[in-house]
Amino acid sequence: MNWDERRVKIIEELRKLGIEPYPAKYEITHTIKDIKNLALSYDSKSHEPFVFNISTAGRVANIRRHGKASFVDIFDEGEKLQLYLRVNELNEKYEDFFKYIDRGDIIGVKGDVFYTMKGELSLLVKDYKLLSKALVEPPDWSKLSPEFRYAHRYVDFLYNDNARRAMEIRYSAIRSIREYLYSKGFIEVETPVVQPVYGGALARPFRTHVNYLNEDWYLRIALELYLKRYIIGGFNKVFEIGKVFRNEDIDVTHNPEFTLLELYWAYADYNDIMNLTEDLIRTVAKRVLNTTKITYSKYEIDLEKPFRRVSMFEALSEALGKNVEGMTDEELTELMKKYGLIPRGNKYIRGLMIEKLFDKLVVPNIVDPTFITDYPIETTPLCKPHRSKQGLVERFELFIAGMEFANAYTELNDPILQDKLFKEEQEMFKRGDEEAHPYDKDFIRALSYGMPPTGGLGIGIDRLIMLLTNNYSIKKVIPFPMISSKVILEDD
Repeated sequence: MNWDERRVKIIEELRKLGIEPYPAKYEITHTIKDIKNLALSYDSKSHEPFVFNISTAGRVANIRRHGKASFVDIFDEGEKLQLYLRVNELNEKYEDFFKYIDRGDIIGVKGDVFYTMKGELSLLVKDYKLLSKALVEPPDWSKLSPEFRYAHRYVDFLYNDNARRAMEIRYSAIRSIREYLYSKGFIEVETPVVQPVYGGALARPFRTHVNYLNEDWYLRIALELYLKRYIIGGFNKVFEIGKVFRNEDIDVTHNPEFTLLELYWAYADYNDIMNLTEDLIRTVAKRVLNTTKITYSKYEIDLEKPFRRVSMFEALSEALGKNVEGMTDEELTELMKKYGLIPRGNKYIRGLMIEKLFDKLVVPNIVDPTFITDYPIETTPLCKPHRSKQGLVERFELFIAGMEFANAYTELNDPILQDKLFKEEQEMFKRGDEEAHPYDKDFIRALSYGMPPTGGLGIGIDRLIMLLTNNYSIKKVIPFPMISSKVILEDD
């Protein structure tokens, strides 16, 4: 490791003096945030101490030595506090501070709170203790590459307020989602992360080997099929917020490991789920940001306004300037070729071509929250056929600012049709479609016991946080995004 040799020697010297540079515990009476809140009730124009003998702790950010009186900034949990050190209070420990303490060290301090002549909230230090000696100099964050910051997020969180703020919003939003769903009568459940048959989405999985069973299993690509087993088992409103894994692209909107919310609601359909989704996103924005008017990229988005609802066929027809339902398969094929779109399974299937063209021509131009409804039946093997529109399924996706945020169905609960659609997916797999849904025999068995009419929903948590934090890269809102190990191990 590239440790600072001078700092290593300081550790050796301290231990010779009987001082442990990494003590096990330190009692604090107030966090820095507590101190700031406490100070709000005192006059900053008075310069006498007003809170006495408190202790706090933080990481040293700056040291400004001025003879027999000096200033030091420490920060903790995103809050900064100025320390005032004087020979009068510290005696010989005053010089020891500058001999043994460096930027990046974590220290505990005791003293009195006051305002300086410039009105700066400060702590007059009566005593201090080294709590953790940093062996490297804090970096110039602005000169670190984005890849290095993503690979070493602890550095990013320490020195980048925006990164820390994104995490605060992330976990506040997740808590708000849970609270909202609890208030609607949903219960939070768990499903297996390692599964014998992956399913619930069209994606390539990560494979692992279970030594005891001598079988290949898979990291889950979705939460769906096991959550539906809960519905079959008599749990009428369930949800899970969990990690899923898809062995696919890494780009600004995709990470192979990401966080997904899925919920299932017995005796409901996709219209009920649509209403719930709109209310959920609006409510979370209010609770987390205290507003429903947000800025994302160059767009001003008002989540309070009713979300638009339009069918896929209507939206694509608007973009093409002609009724897509009246177009022949040959015309659709020519459009696919014109835009360089590759069909699933190397076969030009009408419904799948319509979906591909929609993704290309419509999605990038959607700004305001829009529910796209009623997809071609070929697009998913897990959705109930539309009750009044032949060849379609009762499905919607939510798009905002050119990005997909939610996917929902009136769930297919007919075991005979589900069996047929799974088998068709296997034919797609044989033709080279690596994302085709595998055949899940046990799920068919579960459906055979009877699943009530059900509405289901999936929301990508990471993309929702992108929207709430005005971040354009998913890496900025994932605590530890997937980065090449070569970057993780390189020196800063």
